[in-house]
Amino acid sequence: MKQYSKQMAGDAQRDRGGFAAVLFLLIGAASALTVNAAALAADTEPVGASRNWTLEQLVEELKHSNPQLEQAHQAYLAAQLQAPQVDVLPAPQFSLLEQANTGGPFDFNRNSGFFAYPTFTQPFLWPGKQHLAGEIAKAQAEVVGRQYDSLLIQLVAQLKMSVYQLKALQDQLHFMDQDLQRLEQIKEISKVLYANNAAAYVDFLNAQVAASSLENDRFALTKQIAEQVEQTNNLLGHASQAPLEIAPTDGSSPALPAMPLDRLIELAQKTNPVIAGGASQILAADKSVDLAHKAFWPDFSLSVGAYTDPALVYPERTRMYSVGIGFTLPTWGFRKEKAGLGQARALLEEAKAGQTSNLLQVDLNVANAYHGLETALQQVKFTRERLLPEAQMAYRLALTGYGNNGGTAFSDLLTAQSSLHDTELALIQAQNTAVQAYISLAAAIGKDPAAAQ
Repeated sequence: MKQYSKQMAGDAQRDRGGFAAVLFLLIGAASALTVNAAALAADTEPVGASRNWTLEQLVEELKHSNPQLEQAHQAYLAAQLQAPQVDVLPAPQFSLLEQANTGGPFDFNRNSGFFAYPTFTQPFLWPGKQHLAGEIAKAQAEVVGRQYDSLLIQLVAQLKMSVYQLKALQDQLHFMDQDLQRLEQIKEISKVLYANNAAAYVDFLNAQVAASSLENDRFALTKQIAEQVEQTNNLLGHASQAPLEIAPTDGSSPALPAMPLDRLIELAQKTNPVIAGGASQILAADKSVDLAHKAFWPDFSLSVGAYTDPALVYPERTRMYSVGIGFTLPTWGFRKEKAGLGQARALLEEAKAGQTSNLLQVDLNVANAYHGLETALQQVKFTRERLLPEAQMAYRLALTGYGNNGGTAFSDLLTAQSSLHDTELALIQAQNTAVQAYISLAAAIGKDPAAAQ
């Protein structure tokens, strides 16, 4: 196309009457510009528009689109805005009283000698109350913030588990297709034997039944894959039936963390947001006890007033000024204040007990996930290195023996094929269990243990 266009352009220059060639050249240039613009648009297309998501992109999409996470984030922002509302002076008050010196209370005659009593009052809390209220609000906001962090960790863990579960189901489907090919091979061998021996027709029928049963299992597996895609879409905040393609993930099994279990538990007690939230809750409760102690002291207010012209526009007519102080006293016998102090102390003990429970629960979660990962990795190693080679060897020998004029019984061949099928699925499930246990361990710790080493 380009060589032909250049040749036409050269002919147009040599033959100045070649209008058609010049026109063709312009059309070619416009086409090239269109192609370049399309390529540029393709290069600037948003990541993920093709729905071929990597795991990292899925995590980012979860953070931006999951409505439950957004709700928790807005709750955290709202809690943070509570502190500026309580760590300020109480609102000032202004009052204006108009009084007539003569006549009745409703005598609005201009000659009744009206005067105004404007008063400005500023309430004050007992020293320390305002600051403590602000500190309590900040600590409670941090509790909400750590709940948000905990929810984020849980949702990311659920998303990763869902993605790896989907991969495991797809791997099962792949191996099931391979198993169907094996059964088709067995059917072909039994068909050859049936041509020489009518008794082998039963073998052909049994192979056909086994293949049909496997195809029926395939339908159920396809349904599980569809349900897993729907669950993943739900976590992402997408419609359940939205198309979703996930890029291949790392199929290798995770390794056991280099840190021993006791160090992992110690790390979790420092990094898990549940523990940090419990510490903020204790801080808020402790500050509440201090605030309850100050409730026994009165709040007060300062007021400034005047006796002046009713229109408030003639300051020279002011007759007098007033300055006053008022107190808001505790209740009779301090009954309310004593109950408030007892309640604050009880809430502090509750927060401490809750933190102890949090520490024990994190300890248990880390230990369970660690031992689950340990066991799953042992199962993966045993299945891959022992069971799978043995099952493959048994199937090859049985298939070869059956192909040699029925040297191996057909029932033994089906048993070998079924054992190989079960072993392949066991390996997939063990690998998936190991991945799920590692994800659970990272969630219990609050961070990836590999990143902390």
